Amino acid sequence: MHVSSSFTALVGASVISVSSFNALAQRDPFTPGFSGAISLNAGYSQTQSQHNTHDDNAITHDLNNKGQQVSQVSPILLGRLQYSLGNTVIFLGNSEDQITEANFQAELGVTQKLTRNSALTGALFGSVPGQDEVWRDPYLTGTARTVTDQTVSGVRFSWDLLSPVSVSLKYAYAQSEVDQDDIGRSVLLSAAEQAQLARDSDYHRFGTEIAFPIGKALTIAPSMYYTRRDAKGHSHSFDEISGQVAVVINLPRHTFTTTFRNSIAEFAQDNPQFNRKQDYQSFGLFSVYSYHNLLNLPNTDLNLMGGYQITESDIEFYSSENLFLSTGVSYHF
Repeated sequence: MHVSSSFTALVGASVISVSSFNALAQRDPFTPGFSGAISLNAGYSQTQSQHNTHDDNAITHDLNNKGQQVSQVSPILLGRLQYSLGNTVIFLGNSEDQITEANFQAELGVTQKLTRNSALTGALFGSVPGQDEVWRDPYLTGTARTVTDQTVSGVRFSWDLLSPVSVSLKYAYAQSEVDQDDIGRSVLLSAAEQAQLARDSDYHRFGTEIAFPIGKALTIAPSMYYTRRDAKGHSHSFDEISGQVAVVINLPRHTFTTTFRNSIAEFAQDNPQFNRKQDYQSFGLFSVYSYHNLLNLPNTDLNLMGGYQITESDIEFYSSENLFLSTGVSYHF
């Protein structure tokens, strides 16, 4: 898991949730009583990143590459349960905004209707203990790197104005802690330089999204995000600006969404191992298709998704490339 991806809101992973639970979005979430969804998926990923803690990527022979290319097939189970009191909705399940690179974090929250067309949401999210891992010392070369746990927890808020042109204002805070952080121990750095690499961090993320309906079936939704990472080691602190545009086609039995995203990050100071900043630019393209009432069975959906993201860093070690494909079925009630 790469925590900064959690706050750049990797669009592809977010689209999985939107796709799986799109049926919930089609009904009034404030209808009193229980509602929910469950989705069973099979996913294929092809990743080239030094952050990938797969065994096939354990050994790197030098620090001038972005790691081994690793392919994986894995099942993905998503779920969400909510209960409405009329103007208040309590929910438990997978977060749409805090999902990271095929790792799904739990979320517990409340949505309160403020007026007829506006609502406020607050939610707690966090990683499952023992699920998220990073390399203890990612700079170790020639020998298999070992993993350590990374704990992420936080809170998010959003204010949503539901009108012909919908607007959403968002803020999220997260804290990340690496259990045994030995980054830089294997290279010839002073104690002060190693301290500049410490990965424990606080994240702040602000965003705004606007959805413009173009006729009955087409919606264009641009959005902007600002993310700040305050890391214990200042060489990992950054400011990031992200922009994205989503195109949504919604027909009676078909929903198709394509999202384009671009991000630029500027880091606070040089990484002492590479003697330069880790500044990067990232581009992603993600598409998802849902077919409703599969085999004419009510409350079911067939979901197909594909996503690609490339990150080009001024330090090759931090560049990455990710491809993700997924198919599955969902049921909502």
